[in-house]
Amino acid sequence: MLIIGERINATRKKIAEALRAKDKAFIQKEARIQMEAGAGYLDLNAGLGSGDESEGLRWLVETVQEAGYTDICLDSANSAVLKTCLPLVKGKVMINSINAEKSKLEAMLPLFEGYTGKVVGLTMDDRGIPGDVATRVEIAEKLVSGLVARKVKVEDIYLDPLAQPVATDPNNGRIFLEAIVAIKQAIPGVKTTCGLSNVSFGLPERRMLNRYFLALAIGCGLDSALIDPTDAGMIAAALSAEGLMGLDQFCIGYLTAFRAGKIKA
Repeated sequence: MLIIGERINATRKKIAEALRAKDKAFIQKEARIQMEAGAGYLDLNAGLGSGDESEGLRWLVETVQEAGYTDICLDSANSAVLKTCLPLVKGKVMINSINAEKSKLEAMLPLFEGYTGKVVGLTMDDRGIPGDVATRVEIAEKLVSGLVARKVKVEDIYLDPLAQPVATDPNNGRIFLEAIVAIKQAIPGVKTTCGLSNVSFGLPERRMLNRYFLALAIGCGLDSALIDPTDAGMIAAALSAEGLMGLDQFCIGYLTAFRAGKIKA
């Protein structure tokens, strides 16, 4: 499973403070602990809601790369910000994210001419987040069609069916899981991902719910997740699910983590 480390996000109070203060040491520590915990990419989000997002994201990219962490997921819905920051990435790159809202998609797609990285696509459009599986599949196909036309490889596209809180609608979790299965059946070779913590919004012991939901999603074919890789319970859930689903040959990943003290009952 591809783990995208979510911790360097300006919506977190401590990250916002470090971004405003240009606290390199704090940001570099956040990068280090995530990469050491197994993140494949570092998600960088500089959306403070005020100030220059482009300047903030540029600083984050330069700061984490200065510490030697060069595989970056640029997290912005602003095409101008992404256009500025894309050339700065020295390692592997992922863009998080595009969606099918008409004006946003038209602004985003030109960025992918000649692009060789990965991209996250959200299954929403001008109607919002669909309440059914079929419409999410329809949107997924539209996103993939637009990206493939720009020569983005299908296997580099990660579609997010968008988990919503089960506290507001008990069907939300099931619909998300069914959408993973349906999208992968409709578009062979495409990957799936998610920022899964929304599913537990408004409920107590959210970490517990998130861990079980991740295991269920892996069982349905989830390929990647935007999570906190320093959450040992979350990583244990992922490794356990992969072993049980036959995705971890001979449970090598699980056994390696166990021997390193990362798997505990």
